[in-house]
Amino acid sequence: MAESLQAQDSGWIFTFDDGTKIKRKQLADLILDKIDQNPNGINCGKVSEIIKMNYGSVMSIIRSLVTAELLVSEKRNRFTYYKTPAKCELTKFFGHDKITQNFTIKSKTSHKAEDFKNVSYGGTKGYEGWSSTMSNTIYEGGE
Repeated sequence: MAESLQAQDSGWIFTFDDGTKIKRKQLADLILDKIDQNPNGINCGKVSEIIKMNYGSVMSIIRSLVTAELLVSEKRNRFTYYKTPAKCELTKFFGHDKITQNFTIKSKTSHKAEDFKNVSYGGTKGYEGWSSTMSNTIYEGGE
């Protein structure tokens, strides 16, 4: 789970329809599990029916999961469907996961805007000089 969601877990407690209580991180994991079971995606209303919790609480967790990029939203007809993002099959095929985990950044350079040349559109007249030399055939009777 994303670090930002774990940091928000301290004071948030949600209540199911039967009265049992659950923390935010546990609820987010439960919602992710239910969405993973539906590969075509599932809307928020169905998730709230499945886990038996009110719509507003489920929607707030789903929005935070979409913001954390743990879920992808897709608009279909009237409803927005949510599903887990698909992993790239080429990454599995070529094994890039193992390679990219071993990368280390040795140095970092940053530049300010003042370090670069001031480049603008060439010419002294700009757009006005160019457009005044063109003739408009609609107003001058041309085809």
